[in-house]
Amino acid sequence: SGLSLYGDIKIKERLFIVAELGNDQKTIETENINSKLSGSYIKTGFNYNLYNNLPGLNNEIYVGLRYSQSLFKNELINYSVYNKDRFWNDQRILEYKEFDNLKSSWIEFVVGFNSEIKNNLFMGLSLRLNRILSQNQPEDFGNLYVPGFNKVTDENNFGVGFNYTITYSFPFRFKKNKKIL
Repeated sequence: SGLSLYGDIKIKERLFIVAELGNDQKTIETENINSKLSGSYIKTGFNYNLYNNLPGLNNEIYVGLRYSQSLFKNELINYSVYNKDRFWNDQRILEYKEFDNLKSSWIEFVVGFNSEIKNNLFMGLSLRLNRILSQNQPEDFGNLYVPGFNKVTDENNFGVGFNYTITYSFPFRFKKNKKIL
C-alpha cells in the first residue's frame, strides 16, 4: 500500500519541473522469508511535452527524467535457509531484526501521457525505467524492496514500474509586468 503526491510547474511552453513525494508499506511473505518494509521517498526532475496540442486542449505525451531518494526501514520477522535437496527438515529461524535508516538513490527515465477528461481534471499513465545509483544494505541481509523504486535483486540494478494518476490542474497564471516608458 502507498500514497503519492505529485506536482509540476510549467516553466516554458513544453517544459515542466516535477516533484513527487510518497510513502510505501510492503509485506513480503514467501516460502523462505517473512518481512515488512516501510518508508518514504522523494522524486524531482522534469518532463518535456512532445505533443503539439490543438487550440483549447491541454493533453500531454511526455518524456522525463527524475532523481529519487528513499529513506526506509526493514523488519525481518523470520526466514528459512534455502536448501535445494530438502534432505534435512529445515526449520524456520524465528529471529526478529529491525534495520532502520536505510537509504537508496536512483534515477528514472519516464514516458507517459496525461489526457484532460474534464475542465482541469486529468487522467494519466506513465512507464518508468529505474536504475539504482546507491543503497545501504543491512549486514547479512539484502534489500528486497525500496519504497518508490519497487523490487530489488542482487544481480540487477534496473527496475521498471508504471503509475496511473488522476490530477487536477490549479488554474494559476502569473502576469508579466510590462514597463511603460
